[in-house]
Amino acid sequence: MRIHTTGVAFGACMLAIYAVAMPASAHNCHQKRFQSRPIDLGVSGGNINAFQTIGGRQFCFDGTLGSMVQDGDGNKFILSNNHVLADINSAAPGELIVQPGLAEKAIRCNQVPGDAIATFSRDVTVVFGGSDNTIDAAIAAVDTGDVNPEILNIGSIASTIATPAPGMRVEKMGRTTCLTSGKIAAVAVQVIVDYGSGRVANFINQILINGHFGGPGDSGSLIVTKEACPQAVALLFAGSRNQKHTFANPISDVLSGLNVSMVGGCSAAAVESPDPVEAGNAEIPKDAVNSTKAVRDRHHDELMRIPGAVGTGIGVGDQPGQTAIEVYLKKLTPEAQAAAPKTVEGVPVRLIETGGVVAY
Repeated sequence: MRIHTTGVAFGACMLAIYAVAMPASAHNCHQKRFQSRPIDLGVSGGNINAFQTIGGRQFCFDGTLGSMVQDGDGNKFILSNNHVLADINSAAPGELIVQPGLAEKAIRCNQVPGDAIATFSRDVTVVFGGSDNTIDAAIAAVDTGDVNPEILNIGSIASTIATPAPGMRVEKMGRTTCLTSGKIAAVAVQVIVDYGSGRVANFINQILINGHFGGPGDSGSLIVTKEACPQAVALLFAGSRNQKHTFANPISDVLSGLNVSMVGGCSAAAVESPDPVEAGNAEIPKDAVNSTKAVRDRHHDELMRIPGAVGTGIGVGDQPGQTAIEVYLKKLTPEAQAAAPKTVEGVPVRLIETGGVVAY
């Protein structure tokens, strides 16, 4: 989520503007501007009512209009996050979804109904407090003739989807960092996400991508496989404050939660195993991931008692074919290092400083 106030943009829950990795100049990175209709996706947008006044100052929010999906009757929708399209559980069906989002306006938070390209349809509620979430997702019904199914700088994608795995090469097109690529670093991630205003949500079964892959405002971006006809992998929704770690919902959970399917325009090649991971150039077998997840699940509560812990996940070990349990920390302190076990049931434990995790 990107926040705009009196001409200065801030990331959600952030007090500074962070540098982001710049994409190659050959790409079209004017995604924050008004797009000629019909628009490609992967561009700035959001709910027309996504603003509030605090202390006499207006704050407005936007994110990324990620991709196109359809229901069983063939009705087309834009897929993005709940906190982008539904303004965090608060939108009513029929509210306008605009492109670009309110944070891009020269006149602060200016609502322009003529910018509408869709109307909010439904979301999956984000639950705050102790209950677990699996997705932060919503859809908006497309206005006829205003939206292409293609994603800017990526093009057509497949109607089929891919299962996330450590080492899988992926890319995304987003409102803030444009086109970026990376590798899935961890799966089965459990993480605590700060949505601001005292709202904190627990998420399970997420994926993690390290490096400068996403940033505030990229929420809603569709993460796809990096191939000629990309397949959807996950929906970006959160990240670390330093923008070195990006979290996303597996797309299978998103589609089943909203009862929709991807709109495809090309045919994916035969499914291949994930790219070799960097550790020893060896792939991580699925059964090894599942076995490590079972160990992590048995010890999750104790791992979360490590000082500053905000989450855990299943990543790549230091040896070929090896997995590791990762513990994500607000800060890698001597206290955290002293409290953390080196192994759990023989599985290595790795500490990673992510800082706080916030909705993007």
